[in-house]
Amino acid sequence: MSSNLGISYDGLKHALTIKESYLSGEPLTVTGAAKQQRLLMPEHLLSNDLALMQYDDPLALAVIATKDPESPMALAAAIRMGPHAKCKELITGVFEVVSEATKHELVADCAKLLTKNAFSPEAFHLVRTRASNHVVEIREAYRRAMGNNLRALLDGKMEARAFVEEFIELASNGNLRIDIYRRLVMKLMRSDAVRPSVKFMLLERLDRFPQMVKLQIVNEVNSAPDTPEYQTLKQELRWIYEAKQKQQLPQAAQTPINASNPGKSSGPQITAADLVGRSQIDFGAAAGMHRRNTIIKPAEPTLRRNATPNIMTSGGFSTRELSSWLN
Repeated sequence: MSSNLGISYDGLKHALTIKESYLSGEPLTVTGAAKQQRLLMPEHLLSNDLALMQYDDPLALAVIATKDPESPMALAAAIRMGPHAKCKELITGVFEVVSEATKHELVADCAKLLTKNAFSPEAFHLVRTRASNHVVEIREAYRRAMGNNLRALLDGKMEARAFVEEFIELASNGNLRIDIYRRLVMKLMRSDAVRPSVKFMLLERLDRFPQMVKLQIVNEVNSAPDTPEYQTLKQELRWIYEAKQKQQLPQAAQTPINASNPGKSSGPQITAADLVGRSQIDFGAAAGMHRRNTIIKPAEPTLRRNATPNIMTSGGFSTRELSSWLN
């Protein structure tokens, strides 16, 4: 497939990968400083100074513009696709399809405006300004909704389960910057005014958070003082982890790592599959293993444990335990 037309096999593969990410609910990520993976944000797509690798391909941008459920991301992708449409006739046709296929009226309007004005610099300036303002407006609206929900929760006007579900939906769909997202979650976890049941439900829904937020929650609970509330949260976190491991184990019997010396084990044994079949919760990174990418899955395990402490006698995860589960 000729790149002279503006498309390539690599671009098609990137587009299909992005489509699969939307179907599976996986967030789109981009490589940042020190080769760490970061969530792809509308600001990244709107910036002319950033090289976004696969997200600079017109087909990949077309998928984001049509598939992303949130208008800021879809709009930013359509605008970034504009210069490609200006230079290549085939991509111009794809861009017109995007304006018709997108689920967001604002994206369609901006795409049609660019096409009508022959992708002029003035048109690009206009839609970029509108997109930047739209990102700010949407985030502010979501933050207000989250604040109203928190007040309703503290006043007893909103059930804990409904609050947690809406909190996750608003935080995810509002395209919050990851530092703001993380700070909001930490305030909930640390607040004495928030009922423990809310914190339990946040732990139960750990897999629905972005990886960096997820790790912050795990680290926060693990390093918290041994108050009665946090001791219970630490035990809950251990149970969640072990339940996920059991779900991922095949039905066939597994050979424990410490089977050669079974008499010394005081708790449940960790099998080889327990280490290889990773949970989505990256506990090792939460233990301070900063060399690892916080979104990329860990490498094959190399460390082995001889025993695991009993979950009912442990106050949480020690750093050594967390590291051993990852490595």
